[in-house]
Amino acid sequence: MKRTISVFLVIVLAITSLFAGGASEDEGRSLDVWYALSGTSGEAFMSIVDDFNALGTGITINASYSGGYNDTATKITAALANGSTPDVLIGGQVTYSGAYGNFYVADRAAEDPEFDYDDVFPGLWEYGIYNGRNCNIPFNISTNMMFYNRELTESAGLNLDENPPQTWDDFIEVCKVLRDYYADKPNFIPFVVSDEDWLSNTQIMQCGNEVIAHNEDYSLKTAAWGVPECAKVAAWWQDMVREGLMDMSMNQNGSNVFLGGNAAFFAGSSTTIIEWSEAMGDRLAAIEMPMFDVRTVAMGGSCATIFPTDNEQRNDDAWTFVKFITSSEVNAKFAVMSGYLPIRASSADSHIIKDCIASNPAYAIGFKQLSYAHAYTNIDDYVAKSNALAHFRTAVTSDLSYDPLQAMQESAQLYDMEANG
Repeated sequence: MKRTISVFLVIVLAITSLFAGGASEDEGRSLDVWYALSGTSGEAFMSIVDDFNALGTGITINASYSGGYNDTATKITAALANGSTPDVLIGGQVTYSGAYGNFYVADRAAEDPEFDYDDVFPGLWEYGIYNGRNCNIPFNISTNMMFYNRELTESAGLNLDENPPQTWDDFIEVCKVLRDYYADKPNFIPFVVSDEDWLSNTQIMQCGNEVIAHNEDYSLKTAAWGVPECAKVAAWWQDMVREGLMDMSMNQNGSNVFLGGNAAFFAGSSTTIIEWSEAMGDRLAAIEMPMFDVRTVAMGGSCATIFPTDNEQRNDDAWTFVKFITSSEVNAKFAVMSGYLPIRASSADSHIIKDCIASNPAYAIGFKQLSYAHAYTNIDDYVAKSNALAHFRTAVTSDLSYDPLQAMQESAQLYDMEANG
């Protein structure tokens, strides 16, 4: 890590002129920046804030932690109501910007040739779209990943480096091998998942389904997954439980089950890569997420948002800062330090990313999945969707005779009723 940061410091010196050269001689300007990143991610963000403050642009960043995503949602909603928004929010969702008619930062990105709009992975732009129009810039992005314990799989005779399961049917067969091999191991289960909704979203998208359908003007958004093509998603959850390959009650503590060596596979966020690499060492590995019909994964994380004011200098300064933190090398440094993934394709050529991939092959899988990561149409009621998805999983796993298609249809209807009245 020290070598990686040393390389980055050289790069910072090289790009200082890009961001400092056009600065006004007017010193003492400052920006208020809120960030919804804690722990290692928050430390990584503050590291690049310090790098920016050291550039000599005449702009000082006053950064403050806004709490987790839920706390930030409450805080920024209140700020939007009383006109006390920060200049920049890291942790932004489209409901804080596009829903208020604010498309400023995405418009600046499209207009500024130095930003290199096309270098950002295309699927990642979807995360910042409100009703068909870009309003945010992706910043701290993660993908749904399938980790595995190499020690457990190799002991069972599985070589997942050379022969990883490609489909969810393949995955079931691999899990059966593990189930049988560790039949005498107390509390062992082949697979756990920490975020059941995230995996469900990925699997629905893999059916070629858009998850959320909408009419032409986006005034009505409905669940799209209540169709025969998506019945295979519910059937997979049912089969995993029926075959003793997953225990729904163990998913509630999935991270600890996996870290404790009581599960061979874990589906969760790519953000765990850095932290878990330190805890598990060479035992931690990853495969590309198995698929149904389409190779895709649902992304997570949040975006950078600017709340423009009547002061054009202040707006320009905010853009200077956002352009810096979303530049290829700077964003790569943040990604490696935090466990998030870089937003730019050019990061593959970065020494920081190359070093990380060389020392941590699981990171290479996360980076590869960025090329086919996607988001579904934004919605206003995530609780309704969460409740609906939980319905189909509970129905088919608590009653193993429950019809998977019926469960998916009921789930979609539940969302439509709760979200749209």
